[in-house]
Amino acid sequence: MMWSMQALLLMSAVSVGSAGIFTDDQVRKVETFVEEVMKCRQIPGQTVAVVQEDETWVRGFGLADIEQGVNVTKETLFGIGSLTKAFTTTLLAMMMDESNGSLTWTTKVKDVLGPDFAFVDEERTEETTLRDLLTHRAGLHPAGLAISAGFAPNFTTSDLAKRFRFLPEVHPFRDVYEYNNWAYALIGRIVEVLSGEPYEVTLEKRIFKPLGMNRSRVLGKTISANATGMAKPYYNVEDVLILSDPSIYDIHPGVAAGAIASSAEDMAKWMHFLLRQGVTEDNVTLVKYTTLVEVFKFHEYMPYGALTSKPQYPVMNLEYGYGYAWYLSVYKEYNVSMHTGALNAYTSYIKLYRDLDVGIFVSESGPGTSNGEFAENLISFYISDILIGDEPWLNVSTACSYPKPWGSWLSKLQNNSDVTNTDVDCLDCYVGKYGQYLFGDVDVRRGPGSSLDLQYGRLRGSLNTTDKKATFKLDLWHPFRFMSRPGNATILVEVLFRGLSNGKYSFIDLGLPHKMTFTRGTSFHDENIFTVINPEISATSVKELSNLLLVFASLCAVFSIL
Repeated sequence: MMWSMQALLLMSAVSVGSAGIFTDDQVRKVETFVEEVMKCRQIPGQTVAVVQEDETWVRGFGLADIEQGVNVTKETLFGIGSLTKAFTTTLLAMMMDESNGSLTWTTKVKDVLGPDFAFVDEERTEETTLRDLLTHRAGLHPAGLAISAGFAPNFTTSDLAKRFRFLPEVHPFRDVYEYNNWAYALIGRIVEVLSGEPYEVTLEKRIFKPLGMNRSRVLGKTISANATGMAKPYYNVEDVLILSDPSIYDIHPGVAAGAIASSAEDMAKWMHFLLRQGVTEDNVTLVKYTTLVEVFKFHEYMPYGALTSKPQYPVMNLEYGYGYAWYLSVYKEYNVSMHTGALNAYTSYIKLYRDLDVGIFVSESGPGTSNGEFAENLISFYISDILIGDEPWLNVSTACSYPKPWGSWLSKLQNNSDVTNTDVDCLDCYVGKYGQYLFGDVDVRRGPGSSLDLQYGRLRGSLNTTDKKATFKLDLWHPFRFMSRPGNATILVEVLFRGLSNGKYSFIDLGLPHKMTFTRGTSFHDENIFTVINPEISATSVKELSNLLLVFASLCAVFSIL
């Protein structure tokens, strides 16, 4: 089903919650601001929660279900994406409190997962700590396309841990920050090992239930994106708003990295809990202050943050570091702990002014394009200024034109200028199956005429020829058409074939900036997968063996002289 954005312009706020945070005039200003930003940025449904000390203000805006005309309310669920990571970190903190010191942020991963667990090389296997995973500094491949491609329903977090050794390196160990959902997926497995039960069960038992987050669920586990009570996920594809396929919101086994669905009402309870330093509304301590405070500390420098870039706003908004699932920044003169979340059409934003006892949460159900991606942050700035007693530097006009007048829009996102769409020479050189032991298998097939198609799990599309031999651009079809054609942009996935031998290419590389490499003749389903020697570890072993042989030869020489 498709809808024009013109049909969504009449949006009214569903008013609920305490009026203690804002005056009546401020409420009208905030609601008007949000509604106007939604209109100009083509957002179908949005929810906002604000907490200050013991007060709560929550609102729903727009439609949760366009076809049925269902309004967003305080109870409507939105996918919160990577805001899930803070829940995962908090579960880990609770388990540290109960371990009597045997589990710490510097505990080695292998000490929790056992001697059979391994990373891609010996150094990481022996040295990687929980802190390394939590701060995204393990230097491992982010492999975002593999998450979109998905895994078989019976692929578990235990299976993921067994195959984690096949996640390649992209940076030297502890050398640089590189955001990585796989690291938090592994933390989810660690939570399961420590608790002895599935992640979603522990989450429900130890956070959702004690905090009264009665609506919150886990996508792909305890709820589907098309379930009653969910804000349906809409995406702008080729300038038409469409309902995206609910199946693509199942991201197992990576649920601990981004699969929670929550409401404004529930997220208000979550923010209150964090601002009370781990204490529930009933005055029950779920996690010690001394443990939780480490979560919000600076642990890793942000290499691409505001310190190294031109200011984006006429006020200071300085993002400088990362804690454990929290970005650290300064807005004007106030310290901020925040995080963004994105899961296909769903995008979310949370901001805590811990010194002021203030929290802001904003979530939307589309449209997933560059036109809508700034909305949550701009709304949070507007609300922040009201709460700290400043005149907002944003108004409806500047919020709709942003980044103008302070900057300029990026040029239209088009990366198909090199596409030639000519016939493919030597179709049989490319056709075949290529695999990787963690990422899965890629199937390159003959398409219509002299063309090629590609299937990689849930990702399917046509391979368009370019002006470079053996280099193609993947144009994705449903259900991921929005990745190739968001709004009026064209963003195609680069596909490179390498290693032509005996009339067949041996390797295929997908994506940028870090290529995922698949090998002909290798399959995710190979029965001998765990008898294959890890190439990194193998190289180390060969070097050590060579050194031992040299020592042995030297000793033999000495003894022969004697």
